[in-house]
Amino acid sequence: MTETTSPWVALRTALREAGADEAEFLDEALRVVRNGLSRQPSIDPGSLFTRAEIEVLLRGGLGLEPRRASEPDVAARTAAGASVMFIEAKTAGDVAKALGVSAARIRQRATERSLYAIRSGEMWRFPAWQFDPRTGHEIPGLASVIPSFSPTLHPIAVFRFLEEPNPDLEIDDEPTSPFRWLATGGDPAPVAEIAAAL
Repeated sequence: MTETTSPWVALRTALREAGADEAEFLDEALRVVRNGLSRQPSIDPGSLFTRAEIEVLLRGGLGLEPRRASEPDVAARTAAGASVMFIEAKTAGDVAKALGVSAARIRQRATERSLYAIRSGEMWRFPAWQFDPRTGHEIPGLASVIPSFSPTLHPIAVFRFLEEPNPDLEIDDEPTSPFRWLATGGDPAPVAEIAAAL
C-alpha cells in the first residue's frame, strides 16, 4: 500500500474535511482504546456457557467459535465510532448558544439526563446526533427518552437504538427509527418504554 492510499492519509483527509482537530481525535481514540479494548481480551465464546447451554446453542445452529482474523472486530469498530462521536460532540457552550440558554443550564440538563452527555474529565460533551443539523435545536421529545436509558449503556448502543428501525414503532405500517418517530411528532412515551428495556 502506498503512502497516498494508506488508511492514515484517508483518516487525515476525512478529519480535515469534517473540520476536526487531528491531535484531539488521536488523543480521544487512544483514550477509548486504552479504557475499552485493553480491558477486553479476546474471549472464547464457549467459555461463557455451561456444557448443557453449549449443547442447546449448537443444536439451535449457533456457532461458538472465536472471531476469525478476517471477520470484523466489533470492539475496534465500536471504539472508532465512540472516538468519532466524541470528536463531533458539542461543548456546553456550543449547545447553550444554539438553544439560547446559559452553559450552566446545559450542564444542569446533563446532570438531570434531559440531554445526552458524555463526561470527559471535568467537561461534558454532547453528541451531535441529538440535535437537528439544520437548526441546532434538540430533536423533539428526545429529552423525555434520554432518562430511560441505563447510565451504563454504551453511547454507541444508544445511537444505534435511535437510528435503526424498530418493529414496535410504525409509520404508515412500516417500522421506523426512534429518531424519525420523534422528528415527525410521535409520542416519546413508547420510545422511552423500549429504551428502558435495553
